[in-house]
Amino acid sequence: MNQCSKDDVEFESQTRWKIEEFHTRIKQLTGLCSCQCRLKQIQINRIACGMLVWNFLMHISSKNRKNNL
Repeated sequence: MNQCSKDDVEFESQTRWKIEEFHTRIKQLTGLCSCQCRLKQIQINRIACGMLVWNFLMHISSKNRKNNL
């Protein structure tokens, strides 16, 4: 078993936090939690649409930040 360095542990923790933050925000902003679909393909389509909305919102947000500076 290898001993991880402090930097490796911090990097792993930051990466996991970013993923957790992404999941929380995408569920809140795109309504993925309210999906009651039972068929696999419909769920996949719903998640894909949610991710497209998320990317669009982040794009608009970054444009607004650049314009406000």
